[in-house]
Amino acid sequence: MLNEAWKRRLINIAHSGSGKESQLKTRMEFPKTVLGQKIYQSKTMTNTFPWLHKIKGKVLQDEILAGHTSIQIGGPADVLIFPKDIRDIQTILKNKDKTPIYILGEGTNLLVKDRGIRGIIISLKDCFKEIKRPLFFNKVQGARRAVIKAGAGTKMSYLAKHAARYSLTGIEHLVGIPGSLGGAIIMNAGAEGTEIGSVVRSITLINWDGKIEVLKRENLSFEYRKTVFPNTSGIIIESEIELEEGDRPTILGTMDRHLSRRSQTQPLTIPNSGSIFKNPKGDAAGKIIESIGLKGFSIGNAGVSIRHANFIVNKGGATAKDVTKLIKHIQKEVKEKTGVDLQTEIVIVGD
Repeated sequence: MLNEAWKRRLINIAHSGSGKESQLKTRMEFPKTVLGQKIYQSKTMTNTFPWLHKIKGKVLQDEILAGHTSIQIGGPADVLIFPKDIRDIQTILKNKDKTPIYILGEGTNLLVKDRGIRGIIISLKDCFKEIKRPLFFNKVQGARRAVIKAGAGTKMSYLAKHAARYSLTGIEHLVGIPGSLGGAIIMNAGAEGTEIGSVVRSITLINWDGKIEVLKRENLSFEYRKTVFPNTSGIIIESEIELEEGDRPTILGTMDRHLSRRSQTQPLTIPNSGSIFKNPKGDAAGKIIESIGLKGFSIGNAGVSIRHANFIVNKGGATAKDVTKLIKHIQKEVKEKTGVDLQTEIVIVGD
């Protein structure tokens, strides 16, 4: 039986090569089905990006994005860049002209359509991961506090555990979030009543003109699963979070209980993209979906998780079309039977 690495390799070969180094010489007919996944030919917006040689990081062209998303679904990206540093990002922004830019982190909470994404994808998965030692300070009242600076590419699980090492409380409930800090800020990610927006003190970004800007908390508006930025937004590269000093054993115990509960109630061993729908006020989307009998319901190879009804899992070879059809079916059934309009939390991008 083929492992996932070989499956992705064969899919990439079927798409005329993954990465700028290898291109098949033979012509293939598209769409083509490989290992149960339908692959479409990329309609690249421009055939050449002559400035790509200036990038110090890794550059891949016509890269299948299924291998870069947690649900393992997604067609090709025209260009996928893993920048090495700030200068790489500035080079991209300087030369992009009218080419669309999309920022990719850990690929969670994301569904890339089967024809992929046109334009340039910047992945921060391999950079901006530094977490600095906390800087402690005393306030007039209350416990001692500290500020931690962390790169946008830092995984939330690592950040929560780093804070716990210094007995800092405020994000222990976020230890199970699979994404990165940058993505968590964009979505104002939360769990167990805690949202990342409640502890953000500032963010540093590269605006679309390539200049570095710092936005203070008062420049941002944190809403349910959404952060509203000023018009001059850009690519987040770092954030300061402010936490309170607490009791380390209590913090660690809370994290252990949260991770244990998550492993028992969520489909962590099957490809998925996290919660599909936002929770309606005063209710839980998963509870509503389960109440109308949709737990386990499938369209194609995409199915409602039997562990948690607000998760859609890729049972093997699922397409974005399968997932979007399933999302619409759930919304229709829930509306007809309960009167509730479920709003999506997952971000859907591409052609």
